[in-house]
Amino acid sequence: MENVTHTLAGLALSRAGLGRTTRLATAALVAGANLPDVDLAWSSFRNPLTYFHYHRGFTHSLAGHLVLTLLLWAGLLAIDRLLQGERARPGPLLIASALGVWSHGALDALNSYGIRPFLPWSDAWAYGDLLVIVDPWLWLVLGAAVFVTAPGGRRRHLAWSLGAATAAVVVLFTPVVPLGARAAWAAGLAVTVALCRRVALRSRPAGQGAAIAAIGIALGYLALCAVAHDRALSRLRGFAGPGSGGDVDLSAGPPGTKLAAVPRPADPLHWEGLVIDDRTIRHRVVGIAPGLDPEDAAWTLFERRLDDSAAVALWAGCAGRAVLEFFRFPFVAIEPREDGGRDLVVRDARYARQGRGFAVFTTALQADGLPAVDPDVCPP
Repeated sequence: MENVTHTLAGLALSRAGLGRTTRLATAALVAGANLPDVDLAWSSFRNPLTYFHYHRGFTHSLAGHLVLTLLLWAGLLAIDRLLQGERARPGPLLIASALGVWSHGALDALNSYGIRPFLPWSDAWAYGDLLVIVDPWLWLVLGAAVFVTAPGGRRRHLAWSLGAATAAVVVLFTPVVPLGARAAWAAGLAVTVALCRRVALRSRPAGQGAAIAAIGIALGYLALCAVAHDRALSRLRGFAGPGSGGDVDLSAGPPGTKLAAVPRPADPLHWEGLVIDDRTIRHRVVGIAPGLDPEDAAWTLFERRLDDSAAVALWAGCAGRAVLEFFRFPFVAIEPREDGGRDLVVRDARYARQGRGFAVFTTALQADGLPAVDPDVCPP
């Protein structure tokens, strides 16, 4: 997940009562909820392949979480010694540090980006496939909990109003969010603002029960996403059954055919259905029930072309190995350029099935048909 959600999760845990266990507990929860993303310091400033290779690496693994927990705890104890007043209690501070750090891993494990939990012993990815990296519903629920459980004030209300307005612009004017999901989210925002305004008129903030209830609602939402994901996978399997009447016969695919239901932004009623084998990837939007399928739902076929000579040459180099390390469902296309040349384009079907964007690697093809990969794009 992105860091707004991680921060709100840490604050919600604090407002649910954990922030009162000892001094610096809130700092431990919020800092810990963001700490695994420290790998962005060395993964984001060179090229996309460096990002693919290093982000969600060791700092997002089980061993990395243990190391980060102890480092955060020791750092906060050192800071505590520099402060005046009552000392932080080491035991509760360790628990808060652990909950903050491990909440990060738990949330990241839920989305289709995936994590590598067993580094450094295994670099295998694990995918929850329940949430996209940005989930507006978690913003809504956790943000409301944090707002109503903090002391009031004109500046605070103004800051949260600006935050809510920014979130609304992001959600309501982002084309990748389906129109129905945008309408539902807008209605949810209106209800949330009304409830928050009612609480804000009180002389004191809501108690920790409000934060506990919000965390419960968030967990219930995740449970519903899990049920919806299972339903989407069941519908994909249904297309393969004998006499299913589906418009693609998955039972005719080669052995080892895989199914995946990838989440869509803010829309647990519809999923990106993927059918993957060694030669092809088939895609369509799948509703969790037949009546929820889009009217224009149809299968689109993509040839993977992983054994094309240009692709094989790419895989032999460090750039290609980095692509295959991160791309979960790669497929290759040769596309013309405006200058008359050609590009080798590798896309990851969970994110991009046409055009450019995230999880798309492009390199020019030389006159001999081989990729012209700059050595500098290789992760160190």
